[in-house]
Amino acid sequence: MEVRDIFELRKQGRIEEAYEAIRPMYAVHKGKYTTLCMFWTANDILKKRLLEDKQEEAFMIFRALLRVAPNIDDKDGRVHATLLYDALRLSDEVVGFRILDFLEQYGVERLVEDDWKIPPQPCLAHRLLDHAFAEVRKEPTVDNALKAMPLLTEALRRNPDDRQGRMYQDMVKDIIAKAEKAVAETGVSKPSMSHNEFGRWGEEVAVAYLESKGYRILERDWHSGHRDIDIVARTTDSIVFVEVKTRRTRDFGEPYEAVNYQKRRNLRSAINHYIQYKHIDLPPRFDIVSIVAQDMSNPEIEHFEDISLM
Repeated sequence: MEVRDIFELRKQGRIEEAYEAIRPMYAVHKGKYTTLCMFWTANDILKKRLLEDKQEEAFMIFRALLRVAPNIDDKDGRVHATLLYDALRLSDEVVGFRILDFLEQYGVERLVEDDWKIPPQPCLAHRLLDHAFAEVRKEPTVDNALKAMPLLTEALRRNPDDRQGRMYQDMVKDIIAKAEKAVAETGVSKPSMSHNEFGRWGEEVAVAYLESKGYRILERDWHSGHRDIDIVARTTDSIVFVEVKTRRTRDFGEPYEAVNYQKRRNLRSAINHYIQYKHIDLPPRFDIVSIVAQDMSNPEIEHFEDISLM
């Protein structure tokens, strides 16, 4: 049997047969068409398992789809859109599936322009946002609120006057205010993110900001030994290496001031390594994105372009 025969089985509605036929084929050969066939037949089975109320198996298949999808040349965006629709359906039907966790794993920065387009009404991105805040409302913790923030930040950037978005923003503010009040009253450590989690949140905000300015994100958290580059991005004429600095307040200075001589020297070394390793021939540039998150629902962002590393 060949891949085209399996696609023919799908057209005939014989999806169980198609699924059982592609699995051993995909196990030994992960070529372009085999991978594509594996994705679509598995997606057929996911929908069937949901109809059969086999939630655990449907969830397992969805996790497999997330592993397969990056190996597909998804020029028309169908695979990406299918994953988002699947996630929304699992959110409605599968106990234990959370859009908040999906967004954290999948990455808000992977949403494309079509996800924000209306019709359909509401658009895919806003449906994800509504599901995410339904989970925040059900379990109003600081951690959940912050997981929803990158998507909310992008939604409000696109439409600052959106009433629903402002309502969600108020919800986040209320959750954080209550947490801060509890800290003040009890003296217990703030139930918030760890330092690393806060840094990752800042990077999510920076990625959304850069993409809004037309940058294409190539890498995140790229490592060279003990040195790392937060974001590698591409403009029309440059490759841009971005250091993200996030602070809760300005009590100890501006965030960008933390990019001192030692840090610049390490960055210079990591950037040189990246350029050589990836055989980059575009002009390089170093930027800093500085974020002050005193109000995490509306962070202050400054972008410093073409900074010297000397």
